[in-house]
Amino acid sequence: MLQSFLTAFGCVCLLLAAGCAHFERPYTYYEFDGLFVFYKTQDTAAYRDLLPLVFDMPDEPLMMAFVMDYYKMDKGTKPYREVAVSLLAKYKGKTGWHCLTMPVTSDDARVKGIKYLGFPKIMGDIDLVREPSTYTGILKLNNQTVMTLELAAKERNDVSVSESQWFEKLRGLPNFNLLDGKVYEPDFGGKANLLEVSRIYPDRIIVRTGSARLLCDPQAAGAHSERLAKVFGLKPSEMVLAYYFKNTFPLSFGLGAFR
Repeated sequence: MLQSFLTAFGCVCLLLAAGCAHFERPYTYYEFDGLFVFYKTQDTAAYRDLLPLVFDMPDEPLMMAFVMDYYKMDKGTKPYREVAVSLLAKYKGKTGWHCLTMPVTSDDARVKGIKYLGFPKIMGDIDLVREPSTYTGILKLNNQTVMTLELAAKERNDVSVSESQWFEKLRGLPNFNLLDGKVYEPDFGGKANLLEVSRIYPDRIIVRTGSARLLCDPQAAGAHSERLAKVFGLKPSEMVLAYYFKNTFPLSFGLGAFR
């Protein structure tokens, strides 16, 4: 559900909610963290095959995968974890992300994400292991490990020129979802550069870049569906950006996000 949120700040966007002292808004996220990786693939034929025909190929085929843990929520919303794999696409000349799959650990998040936002959510078992300088996200479907994302993080402020350029290049990209047979772009606002925001608010937003390893098992994914075997069969040929991200600014969908 939060992929559109997390895209607008350089593929990770935030709605920095002011909050209210008198009541908690539904779907308020107080803290969450996770791993993001952006990578190229040489299998352009499979890329095109997985991209719905309504979309054109982007100028530069690119993929995104993330593992998120929304662990501190309002009292009425159950914490949950989420994984996503997306392709860069073009729609009417505009570039954005099309999500191929989004496993979650909450059935409430699954149902609402499909019905109101058009995300292809399914149920899965997801874990995020945090160590001082290593982070590991694991997705299991049908008790089989389908994806493992490992990040060896550098020092917090040790960001290369190339990494900075990618944060800027990827900022503000929308999501192109399919809802009721039509292309739908969830509008959560926000166009800021995540890296820049983390430097302004270092006590509230943490970004740690590093080197990533993405391991996928298409055979295990195939136990769930033939399509997921193809999704997790797209192998990275080049990692262009990877980072750990933690946010402690409260943000909220409120009921207005569900149209």
